[in-house]
Amino acid sequence: MTEQVDKDNIFMERLIEIIREGKLDEAVEKIAFYLNESTEENYIDRLENIIETVLSVHGGRTVIRFLIENMIIDIPSLLSNLSKKDNLLRYSFLLLLKPMCENEADLFIPYTEELLEAEDPNVREAILQLLLFIAGGEKKIESDELIKNIGERLDDEKDFVVQKAKQALKSIGKESSALIAKLLRDFAKQNPENEQVKNNVDDILKAIVSVEKIDEIVEEETEEEKIKKEKEKFEAKDETKLIPKEKDVETVQDLEKEEEEIHDKELQLKKKEIEIKKKKLELKEKEKELEEKEIEEKEKELKKKEEEIKSKESKVEAPKTIEKEEEKIIDKELELKKKEIELKKKKLELDAKEKELEEKAIEEREKELREKEELKEKDLKTAE
Repeated sequence: MTEQVDKDNIFMERLIEIIREGKLDEAVEKIAFYLNESTEENYIDRLENIIETVLSVHGGRTVIRFLIENMIIDIPSLLSNLSKKDNLLRYSFLLLLKPMCENEADLFIPYTEELLEAEDPNVREAILQLLLFIAGGEKKIESDELIKNIGERLDDEKDFVVQKAKQALKSIGKESSALIAKLLRDFAKQNPENEQVKNNVDDILKAIVSVEKIDEIVEEETEEEKIKKEKEKFEAKDETKLIPKEKDVETVQDLEKEEEEIHDKELQLKKKEIEIKKKKLELKEKEKELEEKEIEEKEKELKKKEEEIKSKESKVEAPKTIEKEEEKIIDKELELKKKEIELKKKKLELDAKEKELEEKAIEEREKELREKEELKEKDLKTAE
């Protein structure tokens, strides 16, 4: 056993060197050979070591992409194998895939439809977890078909699958609230007698409704374009045609009045735009507070687990192989959770900077509006 561990360590060290040297094709070949030598019992462990090692090296993501594209790592088979493992091991492994899901979503999305229909509920939950990771990454999920497939899991026979589907839809709804709301309402209408679906849809809509309302307001801003076109139309007219003759005085006055109304509408729309941006900032602030609470709770949980581990270590007991294995698993889980917390903290810092920039933009916009209103008042006084 020790000899095999030493061999694995030597292989991993050599693999890191090859990737750092930029020999990615050679790295892929060696990994393929290494995994091909695996047994059914140690395949997942070997794959976990590969992913963990490769992702720690610059260029590792490209290697993983090659492995998946060339079916050396087969996503459906991988998730099916994971379903046979206990929950802790399965989730720990899924966490390893999190960075890939966030940055390389296109590697996983082609398999979603098949895996969402898998017979094994653990597989269905696993792909929903990966979709949850994807929704929190670079790619925006906007596929009607994919969202419908996720929505169908709201009627899954297993509650833990339903809960994961709800989490995924809420996460997607942060970026595509209007689309989610429409598709879920349609799904609920197709299942009018299904109380579970209705309640789950209501729960998701409540979570994204505030964002959806803002999206609806933003859609109203398209009116501004119409107003601008009308204004340009008037300004483009030949000024000589607007020189008032006695019989055309009323027409000129009407045009001036209409132009004044357009100007007022422009100001109102700009004010509304500022209000919308402020509401969005408020929502982001609320999300930030929730994330901070979540981080705080996770840190407390980690601290508690670490204390439990220390407490166990302090007790004098006969060494047991099973207990050692459990401790290794717990240590790995703690380490992964710590990394997750660190990432969330960094995200919060970035959000704070983004908020600061948006607030400055709003201030400048408000200042610009005030100047325009003051100028308008001066023009009115001059006209009088």
